[in-house]
Amino acid sequence: MRRAGTLLLAFFALAPAARAAPVTLAQVGTFSSPTYVTSPPGDGRLFVVEQGGRVRVVRDGATLARPFLDVSGRIVAGGEQGLLSIAFPSDYAASGLLYAYFTNATGDVEVDELRRSADPDVADPAYQRTLFTINHREFGNHNGGQLQFGPDGVLYAGTGDGGGGGDPHNNAQNPSSLLGKLLRIDPRDPLARPSAFAIGLRNPWRFSFDRQTGDLVIGDVGQDRVEEIDFAAAPARGQGANYGWNRFEGNEDFSTHTPVTNPPPGFTFPVVTHTHTAGWCSITGGYVVRDPNLPELAGRYVYGDYCKGDLYAATLPAASDDAPIGLHVAALSSFGEDACGEVYATSLNGPVYRLTSGASNGCAAPVSAPAPGGGAPPAGPPVNGGGASGAAPDRTAPTVRLTAARRQRARRTIRVTLSCDERCTAALRARGLDRRAALAHRTLAPRARVGVRLTLTRAFQRALRRSLRRHRSVALIVRVRAVDAAGNGRSAALRLSVLR
Repeated sequence: MRRAGTLLLAFFALAPAARAAPVTLAQVGTFSSPTYVTSPPGDGRLFVVEQGGRVRVVRDGATLARPFLDVSGRIVAGGEQGLLSIAFPSDYAASGLLYAYFTNATGDVEVDELRRSADPDVADPAYQRTLFTINHREFGNHNGGQLQFGPDGVLYAGTGDGGGGGDPHNNAQNPSSLLGKLLRIDPRDPLARPSAFAIGLRNPWRFSFDRQTGDLVIGDVGQDRVEEIDFAAAPARGQGANYGWNRFEGNEDFSTHTPVTNPPPGFTFPVVTHTHTAGWCSITGGYVVRDPNLPELAGRYVYGDYCKGDLYAATLPAASDDAPIGLHVAALSSFGEDACGEVYATSLNGPVYRLTSGASNGCAAPVSAPAPGGGAPPAGPPVNGGGASGAAPDRTAPTVRLTAARRQRARRTIRVTLSCDERCTAALRARGLDRRAALAHRTLAPRARVGVRLTLTRAFQRALRRSLRRHRSVALIVRVRAVDAAGNGRSAALRLSVLR
């Protein structure tokens, strides 16, 4: 009996381990030049973005006949222009708000806030609020195009350098330009303006956040020789990073095309590069796979290239296992991720595919319903998902007070005092000399007076010193937006003078 047991153990030890099913591409549908695919959090539908200006809904495997969104009359499309992506905030089920990135009729980059209608499968055609526009009329290429909500709940946008060979206006390295940047903006704040989160990008067509770790990964399209992937670990996620363009293309000096082993101080080099001599031409950034049904790709970043078409995967940041995964998508325009973490690949030729091993990952996200009562969602987004059903929503805005000494001798900081009649989250912004001067966030206890020291940015400090050599004072506008737990907000502002 002992011998039989030993033989059985030997048999199982020698038997080959069961291998995971191979990853394949399952076609979801065919669309008109799809540029992106995504889903609202907790929603079982798939939203496919078409370059010409429409967003189509796939529900239970079938594409609905009526578009969710149609902005074709407001955009210019073709080449690298068109409707390029959309993004849903975490509270979409309650707020009904979403955001779209496109090139408008003049060719400028525009990001708009849109809203779901009473029909959850159709956006409200009468609602539109522009968050920002960026002049982009000289060249039609390098528009960027990606919107993503970060782990901090704030909207990020990737912009190209404005086009033309070699970034002729040096936008990517110019901190005052919004081009060639990863931008960050809080859409809940009507006073907010986009700010540069990272600089030195040529055309970050696609970037994403790892849904498990919060790490940031950017696929930045190269020019003459090198395609690159940039990586920034959470929690900083690369804030303040300079990814090098147009001083460097990948890890090469752009002007001489000579390799650089270590980046100079102040620059961050890519973790993965591919050359045009190997058939690459325009990298398509993807996602770190967290779909439990794809164990062979778990934790690996899946990406590809528009020209090459082969899908690759790498564990970042080391990327020692960077290799093709045996799948090919012609004219690979984008990757996407649904509410369950399943990964998709789109071809500009029309097909949209899901990466699958043939089994469900066990996620069953429901379809988002319209707002309670069947009407349209509220005009503004609640901060914490707000608005429990069965109770009348709180629509009373908080009372916020902003005070300060109106004449201050500031060089590095200015001082203000805040109070709110209920618990609030406050965003403060100071602006002067046609630029941002300071930014701060505070949580306010009910009726507590809180002193806030706003630290002036280094760029503003330099501009302030120059201006005070010529003038006796410089005007600053300080604004605050306070939002309560139900998402109601109120703003206040004051003007003060910084004296010589």
